Amino acid sequence: MLLHMLLEGIELRGGRALTELREGWRDVLAGGPEASAHELAARRYVITDLLDDLRDAVDPMERHAVAFALFEKTAELLLLHDRRWLGTGKYLPRRLREWNPERAEALTEPLLRGDLVAFADRVDHELIRAGGRVQAGFVR
Repeated sequence: MLLHMLLEGIELRGGRALTELREGWRDVLAGGPEASAHELAARRYVITDLLDDLRDAVDPMERHAVAFALFEKTAELLLLHDRRWLGTGKYLPRRLREWNPERAEALTEPLLRGDLVAFADRVDHELIRAGGRVQAGFVR
């Protein structure tokens, strides 16, 4: 994220202007993003759907594709639920580990060893902690 680069990057040229920018944006980074209740519910809705797809899928390629999408959506929900900034690509796992190394490990360990049943169970556990499943009647 550009804000992380601004605040944590190595200064090549900056001086006073860079110092002022860093001072002004430090609190924004520390405060984290604020997701609305509706946005969090919409994310829980997507995760609920993906979780059901993973449990129902029998084709190995489909199961893995759904599992990795489910990881991404779950990691984003966990971070946003706790007002933490997201990342894409390699930065999403990094943000997840920075946030809570133990929960990041618990989520990723079964996925990385290919135990998609245990991974689905862990996602379900995290989904409950974030407010639970969202299904029928939800309007996006």
